[in-house]
Amino acid sequence: MTQATYTAVIVGLTGIGARRPAEPDLPLYAAMPRSHAAAYHRHPQTDLVAVCDIRQDALDSFKAEWGDVWPELRYYTDYRQMLADMRPDLVSVATPDHLHADITIDAAAGGARAILCEKPIAVSLADADRMIAACQAHDVLLSIEHTRRWGPAFHAARELIRSGRIGALRSIVTSMYSRRSMLFRNGTHMVDLTNFFAESAPKWVFAHLEEGFDHFTEYKSDGGHDPATDPAATAYIYYANGVRAFYNSLKVDMPGSQFELICDDGRIEVSDRGATLIRGLSHYEWARSEIVPGDFMFAYQSGAVAELVHVLENGGELISTGQEARKTVEVMLAMLRSHELGNVRVDLPLAQPVTATSSGD
Repeated sequence: MTQATYTAVIVGLTGIGARRPAEPDLPLYAAMPRSHAAAYHRHPQTDLVAVCDIRQDALDSFKAEWGDVWPELRYYTDYRQMLADMRPDLVSVATPDHLHADITIDAAAGGARAILCEKPIAVSLADADRMIAACQAHDVLLSIEHTRRWGPAFHAARELIRSGRIGALRSIVTSMYSRRSMLFRNGTHMVDLTNFFAESAPKWVFAHLEEGFDHFTEYKSDGGHDPATDPAATAYIYYANGVRAFYNSLKVDMPGSQFELICDDGRIEVSDRGATLIRGLSHYEWARSEIVPGDFMFAYQSGAVAELVHVLENGGELISTGQEARKTVEVMLAMLRSHELGNVRVDLPLAQPVTATSSGD
């Protein structure tokens, strides 16, 4: 039986939108795609037909990088014109954070069947709500590219907790350290995965921002480019099911991030490097064992595209919905409010959603 082919377009040729992985000598040993373009290239049922960016140099670079793969690709500087001309099935939104909302809404109204939007979904709850409402009104799938929700090690860790073998999850310690430990950039991934593991509604937040960010009472970054425009943060998040989460990010030279998931009868350390189960044999002796994920064909951005195709054809639930992504934004905005008010407890849902401004594009 012939499989359906889904046309796709990309708005915003940032690295995450456009990056091409190195090609190995043996195709089966290729690196997992880590961009929207590479994910569409990898999936057998998707065909990238057009891309858009307001920067001509970005369009030229994409053509130089991918022209051999898509020689007939069309290039636009106006995304609305591209949507009208191409009427794509799938739309990727990979623009700076504060520009997601209108593009997503226009794509939903313009006939797209599914949208893969970069994280964070938006930088205000009002914009997130507009995006979610537009996709619901037009029966469009909305998936937010919180990459690690399609990461095998993170799923294996959560499934072990769900199995009950090491008891209930009690606490999450989330650590992120690098020069780009920015709350609305890489921090978005970490807050989202904290929610992913907690599997409950966040109820309140205490937070303290990096020194020098007392002015950061709402999103004021430059779209994720300069770390000096987006703070690191430390926070305590309490969930309705009793899980207590500690979030800590630092702007230091050493790169990395990890989660410590503390349960009644064991703890899990999980990161991009893999997952390890640690169980106490005594106060002085701990046993460590690798948590091996099950078989998988697609992960990360490739997994996001594969999931959209699967749900379009078979129905089902997405793992990174607009509603889930909204929770992440609300926690981050609560961190800003807590710091602004003197590191006080801020209850969720936010009584008066924080609006957004931006100093960049």
